[in-house]
Amino acid sequence: MKALRRIAFGIVACLLASHPEAQAETRGELPVEIKLVVRGHGTQLTDAQGQSLYTSDADLTKPGTSTCGEACAVMRSPLIAKDQPAGVRDGWTVITRSDGSLQLAYRGRPLYRYARDSEPGAAFGAGEGWTLAFDPMVVPPEMSIVDTTKGKVLAAADGKALYTRGGQGVPAPACDAACERTWRPLTAPWVARSHGGLSIIPRRDGVYQWAYNGAALYLYAGDGGRAELNGTGRDGWQALVLDPAQPVPDWVTVMGSDGGKLYADGKGMTLYRRMIEQNDSEQSYMGGSACDDACLKKYWTPVTAETQRARVGYWSVVSTADGRWQWAYKGMPLYLLNLETRPGELFYTTYRQFQWMKPIMYALPSLQGVF
Repeated sequence: MKALRRIAFGIVACLLASHPEAQAETRGELPVEIKLVVRGHGTQLTDAQGQSLYTSDADLTKPGTSTCGEACAVMRSPLIAKDQPAGVRDGWTVITRSDGSLQLAYRGRPLYRYARDSEPGAAFGAGEGWTLAFDPMVVPPEMSIVDTTKGKVLAAADGKALYTRGGQGVPAPACDAACERTWRPLTAPWVARSHGGLSIIPRRDGVYQWAYNGAALYLYAGDGGRAELNGTGRDGWQALVLDPAQPVPDWVTVMGSDGGKLYADGKGMTLYRRMIEQNDSEQSYMGGSACDDACLKKYWTPVTAETQRARVGYWSVVSTADGRWQWAYKGMPLYLLNLETRPGELFYTTYRQFQWMKPIMYALPSLQGVF
């Protein structure tokens, strides 16, 4: 099966470029409501004003319809089509919502905005069954894209990071037999073809090797699992980062815990992100019972800011009901748990009424390609 996939990829690679701009050309004419934003690891779909768009996993259960209505649509507003698109092809369609309005869909999946995306470029709405509308770059079966602490990284099929040696415009030193005991070349099958930024280069042993933008790709022997970056900075080797990780404010630190590395305040105390809206505080979340306003005041301390601050990556400052400023992560307010007295503690797992607060983990899961 793997051999067949390699052959198929080698044939298709001659016809389809993996560079995001080349992928965008294959979509044909775009609806007027849509804008494409090229990223290092693919192409993001936004509305005409640059606001991020999302799809719902729940919509997969009822193809051709939207399961997000009424209360859901307040936070996840549907992208309404101006009219039935004429001459638009390559996956662009419209669906009829329950109120009779037309909603734009891409490859059968209705598109939505997220109310907490405060400005163009913000993408706070992914997670909890919602996915950023995104076309990942096409990679061969030997490769994947993983989410790491450094950002989106080109990796082998098993998720182990790929490395290059040298810098921008600097010729890479040769990796001899001794070097290759530590740095294993990512070889290419004989049917593979160069396309987009990915290319095939011949080796001295007659085998072909994958390269990206002309730089040969290697695996590091010291990486034991997916998304590890133990080779970064060793003798000029760097992981191939397609998109850098989002920045964090200067007051945020990283602490170790029983659940892994997580974000904390300047004293090392765990930061928690509220996972439901204020007016939904009576509902249960992830099996946890509700924590009402009295519970919130007793056990949780808001992470406040002295003044309004500009957004830093996923971090922003929002106004509270009493006129104060509070830090937020992906648009949701941040808190400290008063029961915790030492850095790295995770007491929230002990109490069911705290399950709707979640710590912000530093080591992110692997990127799951959509579309």
